[in-house]
Amino acid sequence: MPVITVSKEYGSGGLEIAKELAKVLNVDYFDKQIVEQVAEHAKVSPEDVRDFEEERHISLKAYLSKVIDIDFLKQEAVEAPETEAGYDSRDKVPFNFGSQGWIDSDIYKEMIVRVISSLGQRQHVLIVGRGGQCILQDNPNTIHVRIIARFADRVRRIMGQNPSLSQSQAEKLVKDMDKKSHDYIKYYFKEDWADPLLYHVVVNTSQVNFETAVRWLSKLAIDLKTA
Repeated sequence: MPVITVSKEYGSGGLEIAKELAKVLNVDYFDKQIVEQVAEHAKVSPEDVRDFEEERHISLKAYLSKVIDIDFLKQEAVEAPETEAGYDSRDKVPFNFGSQGWIDSDIYKEMIVRVISSLGQRQHVLIVGRGGQCILQDNPNTIHVRIIARFADRVRRIMGQNPSLSQSQAEKLVKDMDKKSHDYIKYYFKEDWADPLLYHVVVNTSQVNFETAVRWLSKLAIDLKTA
């Protein structure tokens, strides 16, 4: 079974389609589980990784939060020889991916690439978000899927799921979440999140219902498996 990556516009139903597709194909589903693996490699808590992701990935300053005393680390750096991993050029703090118990944008990207690249070597895997379509762009036997929908349809879906939201609040939420996804891909991979050339298939759920989308995508995956 080919590896599948799913990129989704907020409110497009992409999450529901991805979960159902994984169920129909009987493959392992990875979304928030990736955060746990990144945390394990970086030796920080999953909460620290989630908090870091909420920073929108635009700060060039190391994100230290509660996990380490930066002054202590710098003092240690003075006494420690330069390692093969080199230096964090922003703050001259030596780091070795996966060993220091803290996270910044370089470490985060290294861990995301490491985890998703490892998943890309497996079979029976579906990966949601976090740049899988970029990291595994040249990975053989991989299908990259994008789920989209009209803005108005996405707003209505979000309001249906969250009855307390006004239309203006729902519109803002959809725009903010889209921007976050766009900025993530641009910042880490220098790609346009919406570029159709990143994907094998783009499904518009304003035109195609969820059941049909799952049926089409599962058939594509099975056809590629037997080709």
